[in-house]
Amino acid sequence: MVGMNYTNAAIEVLKSKGYRITQPRKLVLDALEKSFTPLSAYELKDLLDEAGQKVDTVSVYRILDCLEKTHLVHRLVSSGKVLKCDLGHEDPEEPCHRDQSDHCHHFLVCRSCDNIEEIHCVGIDELAHHALKDTGFQVEEHRLEFLGRCKKCK
Repeated sequence: MVGMNYTNAAIEVLKSKGYRITQPRKLVLDALEKSFTPLSAYELKDLLDEAGQKVDTVSVYRILDCLEKTHLVHRLVSSGKVLKCDLGHEDPEEPCHRDQSDHCHHFLVCRSCDNIEEIHCVGIDELAHHALKDTGFQVEEHRLEFLGRCKKCK
Protein backbone atom coordinates (compact mmCIF):
# COMPACT_ATOMS: atom_id res chain seq x y z
CA MET A 1 0.00 0.00 0.00
CA VAL A 2 3.04 2.24 -0.02
CA GLY A 3 2.44 5.18 -2.33
CA MET A 4 -1.33 4.64 -2.45
CA ASN A 5 -3.49 7.44 -1.07
CA TYR A 6 -5.47 6.84 2.12
CA THR A 7 -8.88 6.52 0.44
CA ASN A 8 -7.76 3.95 -2.13
CA ALA A 9 -5.73 1.96 0.41
CA ALA A 10 -8.67 1.94 2.85
CA ILE A 11 -11.06 0.84 0.08
CA GLU A 12 -8.76 -2.09 -0.69
CA VAL A 13 -8.73 -3.08 2.99
CA LEU A 14 -12.52 -2.83 3.26
CA LYS A 15 -13.01 -4.89 0.09
CA SER A 16 -10.62 -7.56 1.38
CA LYS A 17 -12.72 -7.78 4.57
CA GLY A 18 -15.96 -8.18 2.58
CA TYR A 19 -17.35 -4.67 3.08
CA ARG A 20 -19.29 -2.92 0.34
CA ILE A 21 -17.89 0.39 -0.82
CA THR A 22 -20.86 2.70 -0.53
CA GLN A 23 -20.92 6.35 -1.55
CA PRO A 24 -21.16 7.54 2.10
CA ARG A 25 -18.13 5.40 3.07
CA LYS A 26 -16.14 6.81 0.18
CA LEU A 27 -17.12 10.37 1.13
CA VAL A 28 -16.03 9.82 4.74
CA LEU A 29 -12.73 8.27 3.61
CA ASP A 30 -12.10 11.23 1.28
CA ALA A 31 -12.77 13.69 4.12
CA LEU A 32 -10.42 11.77 6.43
CA GLU A 33 -7.74 11.73 3.75
CA LYS A 34 -7.85 15.53 3.49
CA SER A 35 -7.65 16.04 7.25
CA PHE A 36 -4.37 16.18 9.10
CA THR A 37 -6.02 16.48 12.50
CA PRO A 38 -8.33 14.19 14.46
CA LEU A 39 -12.04 14.70 13.83
CA SER A 40 -15.19 13.99 15.78
CA ALA A 41 -18.20 12.52 13.98
CA TYR A 42 -19.89 15.92 14.10
CA GLU A 43 -16.82 17.71 12.71
CA LEU A 44 -16.68 15.16 9.92
CA LYS A 45 -20.40 15.66 9.22
CA ASP A 46 -19.86 19.44 9.11
CA LEU A 47 -17.00 19.03 6.61
CA LEU A 48 -19.18 16.85 4.41
CA ASP A 49 -22.07 19.33 4.62
CA GLU A 50 -19.77 22.24 3.71
CA ALA A 51 -18.61 20.29 0.65
CA GLY A 52 -22.23 19.72 -0.38
CA GLN A 53 -22.04 16.01 0.45
CA LYS A 54 -25.03 14.90 2.46
CA VAL A 55 -24.37 12.00 4.83
CA ASP A 56 -26.56 11.74 7.92
CA THR A 57 -24.96 11.79 11.36
CA VAL A 58 -25.97 8.21 12.23
CA SER A 59 -24.27 6.98 9.05
CA VAL A 60 -21.09 8.90 9.91
CA TYR A 61 -21.01 7.20 13.34
CA ARG A 62 -21.57 3.76 11.79
CA ILE A 63 -18.90 4.34 9.16
CA LEU A 64 -16.39 5.44 11.82
CA ASP A 65 -17.22 2.34 13.88
CA CYS A 66 -16.53 0.18 10.81
CA LEU A 67 -13.26 2.01 10.12
CA GLU A 68 -12.20 1.65 13.74
CA LYS A 69 -13.06 -2.06 13.76
CA THR A 70 -10.92 -2.57 10.64
CA HIS A 71 -8.11 -0.43 12.14
CA LEU A 72 -8.37 2.21 9.42
CA VAL A 73 -8.80 4.95 12.03
CA HIS A 74 -7.56 5.27 15.59
CA ARG A 75 -9.79 6.73 18.30
CA LEU A 76 -8.00 9.06 20.69
CA VAL A 77 -8.94 8.40 24.29
CA SER A 78 -8.37 11.99 25.39
CA SER A 79 -10.78 13.55 22.88
CA GLY A 80 -12.88 10.73 21.44
CA LYS A 81 -11.92 11.94 17.97
CA VAL A 82 -10.58 9.69 15.23
CA LEU A 83 -7.33 9.93 13.32
CA LYS A 84 -6.71 8.13 10.05
CA CYS A 85 -4.20 5.30 10.14
CA ASP A 86 -0.99 5.87 8.22
CA LEU A 87 -1.59 3.07 5.70
CA GLY A 88 1.11 4.06 3.25
CA HIS A 89 3.94 4.45 5.75
CA GLU A 90 7.11 4.54 3.71
CA ASP A 91 9.59 3.87 6.52
CA PRO A 92 10.18 0.10 6.65
CA GLU A 93 11.60 0.50 10.16
CA GLU A 94 8.27 1.88 11.46
CA PRO A 95 5.45 0.38 9.43
CA CYS A 96 1.84 0.57 10.43
CA HIS A 97 1.00 -2.69 12.20
CA ARG A 98 -2.66 -2.54 11.20
CA ASP A 99 -2.85 -6.18 10.13
CA GLN A 100 -1.40 -7.59 13.33
CA SER A 101 -3.79 -8.95 15.93
CA ASP A 102 -2.12 -6.84 18.62
CA HIS A 103 -2.38 -3.67 16.54
CA CYS A 104 -1.96 -0.64 18.71
CA HIS A 105 -0.63 2.83 18.38
CA HIS A 106 0.64 5.29 20.88
CA PHE A 107 0.27 9.03 20.60
CA LEU A 108 1.99 12.14 21.87
CA VAL A 109 -0.75 14.79 22.18
CA CYS A 110 0.33 18.42 22.56
CA ARG A 111 -2.06 20.31 24.81
CA SER A 112 -0.87 23.66 23.44
CA CYS A 113 -1.06 23.30 19.65
CA ASP A 114 -3.09 20.04 19.40
CA ASN A 115 -0.31 18.42 17.35
CA ILE A 116 -0.44 14.63 17.49
CA GLU A 117 2.53 12.43 16.81
CA GLU A 118 2.25 8.68 16.52
CA ILE A 119 4.99 6.64 18.15
CA HIS A 120 5.67 2.94 18.46
CA CYS A 121 6.75 1.88 21.93
CA VAL A 122 8.80 -1.13 22.80
CA GLY A 123 8.11 -2.82 26.11
CA ILE A 124 4.32 -2.72 25.94
CA ASP A 125 4.21 -6.42 25.03
CA GLU A 126 6.15 -7.16 28.21
CA LEU A 127 3.58 -5.22 30.25
CA ALA A 128 0.73 -7.18 28.63
CA HIS A 129 2.60 -10.42 29.37
CA HIS A 130 2.87 -9.41 33.06
CA ALA A 131 -0.86 -8.65 33.16
CA LEU A 132 -1.58 -12.16 31.89
CA LYS A 133 0.97 -13.80 34.20
CA ASP A 134 0.01 -11.84 37.33
CA THR A 135 -3.76 -11.63 36.93
CA GLY A 136 -4.76 -13.99 34.13
CA PHE A 137 -6.06 -11.02 32.14
CA GLN A 138 -5.63 -11.51 28.38
CA VAL A 139 -4.91 -8.10 26.80
CA GLU A 140 -6.40 -7.93 23.30
CA GLU A 141 -5.68 -4.29 22.58
CA HIS A 142 -4.71 -1.13 24.37
CA ARG A 143 -4.58 2.59 23.81
CA LEU A 144 -1.87 4.82 25.16
CA GLU A 145 -1.58 8.58 24.93
CA PHE A 146 0.98 10.88 26.44
CA LEU A 147 -0.41 14.38 27.05
CA GLY A 148 1.96 17.33 27.33
CA ARG A 149 3.76 19.83 25.16
CA CYS A 150 5.57 19.18 21.91
CA LYS A 151 9.10 20.33 21.15
CA LYS A 152 7.84 23.59 19.59
CA CYS A 153 5.52 24.48 22.48
CA LYS A 154 7.52 23.56 25.58
